[in-house]
Amino acid sequence: MKKIIGSLSLVLFIFGATAQEKQTVHSVVVEWRDVEWYKTQEKLWKAEIDKNKKNNEAWMNYYSAVRAIRNCSYDNQKELKLYTELGHKIADDLFATLPQSFEANYIMYWDRGLGDNDEKFLAKAYQLKPNDPRVLLDYLINSEIKRDKETFSRVAKKLFEINRISSGALNWGYNVLTEVSENGIVFTAGDNDTYALWIVQEALNYRKDVTVINTSMIQLDDYRAKLFKEKGITPFDFDKNELFEIKLFKHIFENNAKISVHVSTSASAQFTDTTITENLYLTGLTYVYSKVDVENVAVIKRNFERRFLLDHLTKTFSYSYGDLDSRIKHMYLPGLMKLYFHSKTADDLEGIVYYKGLIDAIAKELKIEAEIQKALAE
Repeated sequence: MKKIIGSLSLVLFIFGATAQEKQTVHSVVVEWRDVEWYKTQEKLWKAEIDKNKKNNEAWMNYYSAVRAIRNCSYDNQKELKLYTELGHKIADDLFATLPQSFEANYIMYWDRGLGDNDEKFLAKAYQLKPNDPRVLLDYLINSEIKRDKETFSRVAKKLFEINRISSGALNWGYNVLTEVSENGIVFTAGDNDTYALWIVQEALNYRKDVTVINTSMIQLDDYRAKLFKEKGITPFDFDKNELFEIKLFKHIFENNAKISVHVSTSASAQFTDTTITENLYLTGLTYVYSKVDVENVAVIKRNFERRFLLDHLTKTFSYSYGDLDSRIKHMYLPGLMKLYFHSKTADDLEGIVYYKGLIDAIAKELKIEAEIQKALAE
């Protein structure tokens, strides 16, 4: 992004593959492991099913491992096809074996792609385990797609009550919403970054004027039509070819309703077309789209010094399963580095010490000190 100084790509941190014993395989949304770890777990849990085909735990972990391998294989089309088909087979075999179980119904729903899920399986899974966070998150997505605002709000509040999203992620979501323009739009790309914003909006009743658009969900035709109608944006109906995403995103960025559009730093990698990126300006934890030059240093400084809540960058007050809170902190680095360089240019010694301290704290936690020191020296 040629007009953005100090931007860093999102780094994905993974754990080593050392385990040779069965372990719970969480969704990659919760915890991301090395692909070899997942392949080890796939074999171990498959062996348990071969011993006892009614072992619900084994089925869930076997499927989760296969799904994770599939999610790690988007650069390998042969392996992607293999594990996608294996996932379908596991879902079908489990449902044939244990059709009344939570695991069978949840996996049947989970296995199908976004927008192609059969709600009857989700409803059955919810009936069996109404407080299961996996089911609640799927209900959250489902209710958003249908624009069922009552159910959406109720489920988001429930997820907040059971602490499904860590305090660090929620703190980040609060800060993102804080900087978005009034009645604006903000793009997200993943699961947790989207959940964090939704839950803060509903559970804390905060910045509900902001519309959160997930880059994958907005490609669902019916959902997009409903959302655009609500926002007063001209309908978008183009053939889904290689240019579909670019045209769709530009349609939103340059919407007829003149709504200000931001991109979360967590979603910036989704936007690669230069006709978009050359008009994105860092404002803290988001990039704002503008055809007019934005003097963004003052905006970033205002957000970091007067609007953001930053205690969670140096202190942790709740347990975060996996490395979500650490990865969330990475989102702060582009803004902090821009402020650090600005402080050096302005001979602001206090600013240099303050921003360097935050940058170093994050770099140390993420174990990227060498990379950060190299970037700061450039």
